[in-house]
Amino acid sequence: MRIKSDMLVLDIVEQYPQTDSVFREYDEIIGECLLCNCLFESVGSVAKEYQLDEAEMLRKLNEAVRK
Repeated sequence: MRIKSDMLVLDIVEQYPQTDSVFREYDEIIGECLLCNCLFESVGSVAKEYQLDEAEMLRKLNEAVRK
């Protein structure tokens, strides 16, 4: 896996722009713009803060990178 839970959202989007759409999927779920409010947080902390399935989020992000 390329993307891990301790990586910052900003670093992920910067290195892998194709992950933007994955993060945007979560906007509706959490009720706010994830990229606007969580850029300096890790994937793990975002998942914990919003009670998201971290493993699923990582799977989707890594899948986007592989495409």
